[in-house]
Amino acid sequence: MIALLAFALVMWIPVHAMAQGGDDPQIEKGRVVVAQVCTTCHTTLGRMLQVHKQTREQWRDLVFFMISRGAQVMPDEIDAVTAFLVSTAGRDRPTARSPGQPDRK
Repeated sequence: MIALLAFALVMWIPVHAMAQGGDDPQIEKGRVVVAQVCTTCHTTLGRMLQVHKQTREQWRDLVFFMISRGAQVMPDEIDAVTAFLVSTAGRDRPTARSPGQPDRK
């Protein structure tokens, strides 16, 4: 049941992001891989993505580390998974503004 909830959360994240203008097929591919592969062990993946804001290089290193631990990510999926993680929990990703909050530039 918890794995199902984690899977549902991962599937929802990009739908929310796409509503904000993102439609990169690489990110979508990564979302699918994360939902299929990562949620088999990481049932709190949604929380992890909220808390851990990392750079592209850090996420890519983590993907390779998880592969070394047995994650079944194929070589042609590594960049897509990294792109998804950066788009949802990247350190350089702009934070969402509350409606009515002015831009700070």
